[in-house]
Formats: sequence, C-alpha cells, structure tokens
Amino acid sequence: MVDLSNNKFHGVIPSSFFRRATNLTSFNVGNNTFSGSIPSSICLHSSPLIRLLDFSINEFSSNISGGLGKCSKLQVFRAGYNRLSGQLPEDIYNATTLEEISLPSNALHGDISDEIVNLTNLTILELYVNQFSGMLPMNMGKLSKLKLILLHFNNLTGSLPPSLLNCTNLRELNLGFNHFVGKLSMLDFSKLSRLTKLDFVSNQFTGVFPTSLYSCKSLKALRLSLNDLDGQIQPEILSLKSLSFLSLSASRLSNITRVLNILMGCKSLKVLILSNNFIGEEMPNGDGIVGVDGLQNLCILSFRGCQLTGPLPI
Repeated sequence: MVDLSNNKFHGVIPSSFFRRATNLTSFNVGNNTFSGSIPSSICLHSSPLIRLLDFSINEFSSNISGGLGKCSKLQVFRAGYNRLSGQLPEDIYNATTLEEISLPSNALHGDISDEIVNLTNLTILELYVNQFSGMLPMNMGKLSKLKLILLHFNNLTGSLPPSLLNCTNLRELNLGFNHFVGKLSMLDFSKLSRLTKLDFVSNQFTGVFPTSLYSCKSLKALRLSLNDLDGQIQPEILSLKSLSFLSLSASRLSNITRVLNILMGCKSLKVLILSNNFIGEEMPNGDGIVGVDGLQNLCILSFRGCQLTGPLPI
C-alpha cells in the first residue's frame, strides 16, 4: 500500500515506479499538486492485487489512458477534480470488479457506453461537472447494486431508461442541469424504497408531479425545479415523513392556500422553495391556513417571483 494523500507533492509520477511495485494493493496520491498524465502502466506492470487507485484533487491532465481493464481486482478508481479530458477508455468496462468510479469536475466528454452494464458490482458512479453527452444506456437497470448516481452538470439528453428505476439500492440520484426530456409521470419510482435524495433540477421534463414518488418513504430531499411540470401537490406527500428539503420552483403550482395547508403537515421540512409559482394569487391570511402550528423546523422559505398580493399572515 502507498498512501501519499493530503500533502504538497508535485511533479510527474514516473511509470517506472509501477514496474517495481509488484505487491501493490492500494495507491493513493489524492489532494496534492501532481501533474502530467495518470500513469498508463499501472495495471500492465503492477501487482494483480491492486484494489484502489486514487488520483483525485491534483493537476493531472490529458486523457485517461487504457489499461484499467487489466486490473483484475480493482474496486475503486478515483480521479476527480483534475484537468482530465477525452473520453472514458473503453477497457474500463472490462474491470468488472469495480465498485466505485469517481471522476467529477474534469473535462471528460463523449457517451456513457452501453458496456457499463458489465460493471455489475458498481455501487458508486460519480461523473458530475463534466461534458458527457448522449443518452443513458437503456439497460442501466442491470447495475442493481448502484447506491449513488451523480451525473449533474453534463450535457446528457433523451428520456430516462425505465430500467434505471429497477436499481432498488439507490440512495441518491442526481441528474440535474442536463437536457433530459420525457413525462415524469410515466416513470415508476415506487421500487426505490431506499432513495433519500432525488434531484432533477433544470432539465426539460414534462407532465404532472409523479405520484409514485409518494412511495419513496425514505426520501429526505426532492428537487424538481426548473422543468416544464404542470401539476399539484397531493396530500399523499405527508407519507414522506423524513422529507426535509423540497424545491419545486417554476412548476406551475396554483392555489397557494391548498398547497400550504398540505405542506403544513410535513413536520420535518427545513427548506421549502416554491419560487415562480402561484403567479398573481393572494397570500392567505391566518384564518385560511389550517395547520398554523406546522413548519416549525423551517429554516428557508422562498416565494421569490410569485407576484403574490396581500399582507403576510402572522
């Protein structure tokens, strides 16, 4: 094992190091200022026992070279927060023991290959803040062990593959700030009983609020803002006992009295963002709000851009 993380090392890591490291099981140089390319000879010369490679938070540049597919026991590959570019090497999908791919905040581009379904042990997929494009693989649901899918801030397009919602171990799904389309109400979220965070902000989803989300009893944070949704919140949202963050900006919500009377029952809410809804409606007075003792845990409330009229209720 080599752990040089959290130092101030700089320069290039020579490939010759890995020719000598015949018993290497873990290589961690995270949080330094190493530069140049990530060595391409790691899995060609190192011990077949290597399980972890961590190059995150450095100044590595250029493409990720091929060869990772020859790491027959590799479980974790991290290289986020660098200056990497190019596409993912095709042979990364041959590293079938991989449990985590974490490459956020780079300049990687291209499609996420259909071959990703070979990585049946994958639990964490972090590719956010890159330039990936194209559609998600249709058979993504075969990755049944996935717990985290963080793909926000990319250029991904198309409809969500229905099979994605067969990933019943999902805890967090963030697809925000992409170009996804399709009717959310056509998707069945009811199998995601372990889901705690769902973020679809700033896409082009349409349709009404998906009622199947009310089956996600573990949900703590939900953000559907800045889509093209048109629907109302139903009383069933009260079944989400752990919901503490709700953001539905620009969702064409109407009847502010009804919405507030429902949300007053969400005792765990700490953040409620309903900006750019209820356009031109009148704020209900205290008599119009039933659960006046609700929202006791609220820390942030936003009605920005609603053009509401009337006095604030006491």
